[in-house]
Amino acid sequence: MTGDLLDRCPTGIEGFDSLCEGGFVRNSDNLIVGGPGSGKSTFLLQFLWNGASMFGENGLYCSFEPDIIETLNDAIAHGWDFSKYSSEGKIKFMRFAPQTSIEELKSELKRIISRNNIKRICFDPVSVLALHLSEPGKIRNTIFELSTLMKRLRVTTVYADETLEGDGMHTPTGEWTKTDILRFLSDSVTIFHEAAIATGSDGADRAIRIVKMRRTNHIRTPVPMRIGTKGVEIAVNKGGASKKS
Repeated sequence: MTGDLLDRCPTGIEGFDSLCEGGFVRNSDNLIVGGPGSGKSTFLLQFLWNGASMFGENGLYCSFEPDIIETLNDAIAHGWDFSKYSSEGKIKFMRFAPQTSIEELKSELKRIISRNNIKRICFDPVSVLALHLSEPGKIRNTIFELSTLMKRLRVTTVYADETLEGDGMHTPTGEWTKTDILRFLSDSVTIFHEAAIATGSDGADRAIRIVKMRRTNHIRTPVPMRIGTKGVEIAVNKGGASKKS
């Protein structure tokens, strides 16, 4: 099945959507990984902001970090004042403690998604959800339960997690980590590089690479990226040098 036959959930980030036939597959699970400062949280906020402002889709930002206020202040720096959307119930921000059980999380998510007609949801950083778990089987089951619920509720999900600089797809010890499990279960994996490993765009100090995206012909080579005043800005290679999967 080709991507143009599928319903897409556009991010509204023009450069990104043109890399993957118009955006994420709707109602899919999508993982973005990268080191600190690589642009992950900015991408999540932009995805939700564009969803509400451009496509009329309500969103939910789930944080497992202690301070959402700092995240909202970062958004304002890009001109995204979520206070109006938040007061209207169009975009909700919630913080969950790392100790929150999967059953508690699922119950609260079902309530919020139903009450607010949520179509887009972001988790940042999602691996904290299983922080207190050590057995790979339990970690996988927890993440699988969350993924299954999101698809059943028909929302397009973006998970963010941190990885060391590099291709982000291999664990040096050979052991499975929480992020490895997420990579395996997710419909797409996109790596945010902190350094400009791609060329072809003035001012790009970072790069982005879509490693996989199921049911999608996508650009697989690194593409220049920078964080500007309007958020994530991705330069698409119009010369056709990039390869598709």
